[in-house]
Formats: sequence, structure tokens, C-alpha cells
Amino acid sequence: MVHPYIINTINALVLIVAGLIGYFANPAKPPTALVAPFFGLLLLACTYHLRKHNRFVFHTVTALTLLVGLLVVVRIDRDMFEWNRRNILLVVMGLSCFIAAAVYVGTFIRERRLRNNTIYKDDL
Repeated sequence: MVHPYIINTINALVLIVAGLIGYFANPAKPPTALVAPFFGLLLLACTYHLRKHNRFVFHTVTALTLLVGLLVVVRIDRDMFEWNRRNILLVVMGLSCFIAAAVYVGTFIRERRLRNNTIYKDDL
């Protein structure tokens, strides 16, 4: 099983890289394109605390990841959708966030069922 801090790191890097590609590929350089890399940096800063199994940070990162996923998906224009660079990057960032949140919730459920913290024995 992949640990949440690894998933968080991968998700944060996807947000940073895809957001910066979207920012620098657009000649207008809109400041809203930097929202995803900013949240990616915030999530990356939480990785240390996820590794130490801080429950408050677990829940905060899950909520923040869902929020970023929703913000990214809302930016897709459904009426005039076409597979261009902008929409592909938004879909990739949204899928990354939703998959990461699903893994976090799955980890919460599995840890709650076992109740003895055996999921993380190799980390402690």
C-alpha cells in the first residue's frame, strides 16, 4: 500500500508542474494559473507532518486536496470543451486531486478498521 505522504508528494508535484506549464504556455500569463502551483506548494509543505502521522494535518490535507480538485474542475468550460493544452492540464490536475483524496479516505478507513496502527509500522 502506498502511504499518504507519498501520494501527497506526487499530487503536489503534479499541481506545481502542470500549473506552471499552464502559466508559461499562455502568452497572457493570467495570475489565476498560479493558484494550483500555490496549493501544490502548501501540500508539499505538509508532507513532513503527514509522515509523522499528524491527524489534524491528514484531515486538513484531505479537505484542501478536495477543494483544489473542485477549483480546478470548475475552471473547465463545459459548453465549449475541446481537448487543448489548457483543458488537458486541468483534467490531469483534477484527476490527481480526486485520486489522492480517495487514497487518503481509503487509508483513514483501513486504519480505523485495524485500530492498531499496523499500516504505518514500517514508518514509526
